[in-house]
Amino acid sequence: MNNDLIDILKTPCHIVDIEKIKLNIDSLLYIKNKTNAKILFAIKGFSNDKITPMFISSFDGVSASGLWEARYGKELLKKTVHTYSSAYKKEDFSIINNYSDYIIFNSISQLKAFTSEGNINSQRVGVRINPEYSEVKKYSINPCHQFSRFGVTIDKLSKLELKNVSGLHFHSMCEQYEMTLDKTLSIVSNNFNEYLYQINWLNIGGGQLYSDENYNLNQAVSSINFLQNKYNLDVFLEPCETVVLNAGYTVASVVDIVHNGIDSAILDLSAICHLPDIVNSPYRCEILNASLPYEKEHTYRLTGCTCYAGDIFGDYSFDKPLEIGSKIVFLDTAAYSMVKNNYFNGMIPPYYAVLDSNKKINIVKEYDYKTFLSIL
Repeated sequence: MNNDLIDILKTPCHIVDIEKIKLNIDSLLYIKNKTNAKILFAIKGFSNDKITPMFISSFDGVSASGLWEARYGKELLKKTVHTYSSAYKKEDFSIINNYSDYIIFNSISQLKAFTSEGNINSQRVGVRINPEYSEVKKYSINPCHQFSRFGVTIDKLSKLELKNVSGLHFHSMCEQYEMTLDKTLSIVSNNFNEYLYQINWLNIGGGQLYSDENYNLNQAVSSINFLQNKYNLDVFLEPCETVVLNAGYTVASVVDIVHNGIDSAILDLSAICHLPDIVNSPYRCEILNASLPYEKEHTYRLTGCTCYAGDIFGDYSFDKPLEIGSKIVFLDTAAYSMVKNNYFNGMIPPYYAVLDSNKKINIVKEYDYKTFLSIL
């Protein structure tokens, strides 16, 4: 994004670079062409009724995490829907079943409860397994941590009759590369070997940065092909972050600057409302033309404008002093941030815009007071 575009933007706003998304998808299509794996878009990480339809045609289907996502995938995106939830409510399940082409259960108890009536074709029933191996370091985002609620462990899988199950699913990776994929698939192959011969498909989840320039796609191709050839099954991938990697920007303006031992720049954006993983995970978001504190001449604590004391983006340094009205551009913000926007303090959500092939910014979605009232 060039400075002329940034200077004229009203804020706050989320901007999505459609051409960058298409380049990212090329990495997935390379894997698909070399392996015949089926690629699902995980809409839990990015879902927007105006933007997702611009690129969803490249995917074989979508993965959903609940009722509304399943309906969104089927009705709006018109794709094959693979639905997994850690727990289905009885009153919702028949509706979810109608929207879903594949249903994946988290536990043996839920599998038995919802398939006992015989209203689900066994060819589209799956069970999530827990490989009990993950290289994710953060406890809060490691689905295989000790005491994890996700999936059936190998010691309990023997109690399951796979004749009523056509596939298995696992998800244990986050922002990782080909060697983690290879090691994980090797462990799954070794530990679940006898069960993999009994199924028709395996969903290996997401969490791989396929579109990163440092990712070895050919190694991933080799790992996936080994799995498919050994067990004669279909492999599903369900990426999200790699699809929108480096394709999202969130732009804010400085509203005030206060000093109390450090200069704090208050933005017309909120970390807890609009980029909540900064607070919840936590992670440090990169900012255009900014560095670590004190690396450049002028250091500021960037904060949100809610009443929550912890509404802080972090400390950053800049070449020039910030002023009221200065624009702050957060980088790589599309995945798992826009879907978590909330309305604490009555904050107005950033509007959505797309950066097109002509480098023009087009607003595609805005929010108003009726939106706020609709969620109260």
